[in-house]
Amino acid sequence: MKLLLIRHGETASNVVQALDTAAPGAPLNEVGVAQAEQLARELAAEELDAVYSSPLIRAKMTATPMAATRGLAVAEFAGLSEISAGELEMRTDLEAQLAYRDVFFKWLQGDMKAMLPGGEDGRTALDRFSSVIERATAEGVESLALVSHGAMLMTWLASRKSNFNPSLLARSPMRNTGFAVLESGGADSWIVRNWQGTEL
Repeated sequence: MKLLLIRHGETASNVVQALDTAAPGAPLNEVGVAQAEQLARELAAEELDAVYSSPLIRAKMTATPMAATRGLAVAEFAGLSEISAGELEMRTDLEAQLAYRDVFFKWLQGDMKAMLPGGEDGRTALDRFSSVIERATAEGVESLALVSHGAMLMTWLASRKSNFNPSLLARSPMRNTGFAVLESGGADSWIVRNWQGTEL
């Protein structure tokens, strides 16, 4: 399978760095709408069998132009939602930001039980995301665009067996409408071919 992992476009919550993880979430702002339209043009040459989206409105708005140019419907999956911020939802302070990030850093170090109050643990988050890709594989989808959220995408990718070096996240975190192109390497392993325009 060829897999495009895509982060949604910009929202007002992104601008103020709010932990906006619950549904329905903020819609794309004016910049985000333009980003989604540009993304559809940038990926126009990509052959896609399906376009999947998180049910959060910003992800659906990002996925829609890309799907529309191909005559595809956007399929929504709750498993593609952002990692829950729990009781920190909508906070913008640095303390909350660091606490949120600390949870999925712990997951990558093997502590899958780490979670925020009211949030979710690592196994729950990563399994729900993986299950969507597994379903697409079982249904014979060969080329899939998947629109989700920054923390979810970066954590899932960093947790997979791949040629992806997580140090890239420090230098080049996934920007709004940034994307990675992956190819299945079999047995839950992936080969990252492109990271936000840079060939790997």
